[in-house]
Amino acid sequence: MTTRPPNDPSTTGPSAHLAAPPEVLDDDPPVSAVMTRQVVAIDAAARMPTALHLMSTTGVRHLPVLDRGRCVGMLVETDLIRCLAEPAGLLAVALTRTAAELRRPPLELPPTARASEAARRMSGDTSDAVLVTDEGRVLGIVTATDLVRMLARTVPQRLP
Repeated sequence: MTTRPPNDPSTTGPSAHLAAPPEVLDDDPPVSAVMTRQVVAIDAAARMPTALHLMSTTGVRHLPVLDRGRCVGMLVETDLIRCLAEPAGLLAVALTRTAAELRRPPLELPPTARASEAARRMSGDTSDAVLVTDEGRVLGIVTATDLVRMLARTVPQRLP
């Protein structure tokens, strides 16, 4: 049995081809390589003050909403701010609302989806986060910040 070197032209005939050159695949990694794995979540029955406290103490702007361990939505910082900005007489009512009442439907992707798909989903929904899930179980979260960090690592530095 003979072995051929990897760059031997006889091994790259019409039947051997790459779906995409390796440098292209590296530019669009799976969301599992970009996501934040330590996700801070909130129970669906939790009230707004709890959500605000959780966001402020952990530094997150998105909270997956869980009901009996299953993801049923996402609580987003801007939605809470809008709720608090309602007419003054409604502030007491706003503070009693639950995460389930304030949640928005989650944008979800499987861990094998590409970062570009996460960006398309965010752009199409005017959201800035996508949950990475498997059968309703939250594995991670990809935010616009995560995508910017990924791009900052892949863009070559230009010399002055």
